[in-house]
Amino acid sequence: MSTLISEPQPSAAGPDEAWQLLQRIVNSQELKRALRLRDLLLYIGTRSLKERALSIREQEIGSAVFGRPEDYDTTIDNIVRVNVSELRKRLDHYFSDEGAAEPVLVQIPRGGYLPVFVARPAVEPMASLSAAKPEPSAPEAAVEQTAASVQVAADEGVTKAAFAEEAALARRGGVLSRALIFGLAGALALALAAAGALFYQNRALNAVLQPWQSDPARAAFWSQFFASGQQVDIVTADTSYALAEDILQRPISLDDYLDYNYKNYANLPGITPQTRDALNLVLDRNTGSVGDFEAAERVLELGAHSPALRLASARSYTANNIKHDNVILIGSRESNPWVELYKDRMNFFVEYDPARHRSFVVNHAPASGEQPVYEIVSDRDRDLSVVAFLPNLSDHRYALIIAGTDSQGTRAAGEFITSSEGLAAIRERMPAEKFPYFEVLLSSSRIEGTTLHTSIEAYRGFTR
Repeated sequence: MSTLISEPQPSAAGPDEAWQLLQRIVNSQELKRALRLRDLLLYIGTRSLKERALSIREQEIGSAVFGRPEDYDTTIDNIVRVNVSELRKRLDHYFSDEGAAEPVLVQIPRGGYLPVFVARPAVEPMASLSAAKPEPSAPEAAVEQTAASVQVAADEGVTKAAFAEEAALARRGGVLSRALIFGLAGALALALAAAGALFYQNRALNAVLQPWQSDPARAAFWSQFFASGQQVDIVTADTSYALAEDILQRPISLDDYLDYNYKNYANLPGITPQTRDALNLVLDRNTGSVGDFEAAERVLELGAHSPALRLASARSYTANNIKHDNVILIGSRESNPWVELYKDRMNFFVEYDPARHRSFVVNHAPASGEQPVYEIVSDRDRDLSVVAFLPNLSDHRYALIIAGTDSQGTRAAGEFITSSEGLAAIRERMPAEKFPYFEVLLSSSRIEGTTLHTSIEAYRGFTR
């Protein structure tokens, strides 16, 4: 039976009923562990239901829920927009799964932040036209059933008149005529041919929508991120963070970065007024590098149409996400402080000396023939980079770190791990039924900013 789904209508739910609905949502499996999203929903729900607000500003949410300064710049820091977008997805999933029986839906319309409560669209059955017809006789039923099965034949050259004539012969004789059987066989052949064409069209379309499936090497590795449909976060670096470390000639901790305490570094003793002005100018900006964005773009192209793929900047990313989501960190610890959380899990780690303004790779446990430190001193046409595939911080998802000693090294690493050639080179050194956890130290040659060749200098594989 066909159904018709009506448009959502304004709900008659009172404030108390709406508030109880919000309580069920924040205590659901969908949001139970997403503490920031729970706080966000409760805050905007309180402003709507209990304070009767007609609108709410992005800055207000950022300050109240995410601890941002009251006058922070929302054009630079998009933490509210990112989390509201995620909350919309979680609400849709809740009402289609755990809250499928809820008569009232909660929605956050695009362009605003206040929730609205609407009645769930009704599903109305459409009366079948055949219900009003009298019960056909046995021969008539056979003919009508046959007519329904080969309706597609009419579109392929079998005219209604010809089909009606064959049906009349069948009705009179009580059996299907030989001509009608041939017609059915022809229609079936056409249907099979159409199905085959659709199958190959679907494969071609799937290759466009999900390029990671285009070859066995990429499918074997990237299916771990994209095939499950779980959230995948691509976190780009914040080069203003690296510039501030250069000016200060000292590292900035992850804790100070997350709490915005690094902005107080401009007031440290011994900082000249000129240096203070430069620091404030740099720290008020959230910038990135071309090479890092190109590495992120390579990953985005692999899962271009995946609804689970999300791009975030290091400054707007949250600890809750890095713990529970699949995460791809772009850039070294110099410009992406989140990489610091994985330092103790990695053998090859890109370090940065802000006093010398130089990056290098530390090999914590050198194997035979390996160096304890890898560094490029004077060759402007070479780069070093590290790619590490590890379990995420909760050990239930995956983490991928793509980091170079400079921006172009990061780009080269991004090209390597997204190419079938690069993945085949990793698998050649670590053959297994499925990709193990691994780290590779890469060396790249380039000319005029274009990577020519990338090879594996050293590697480690870990059992899963």
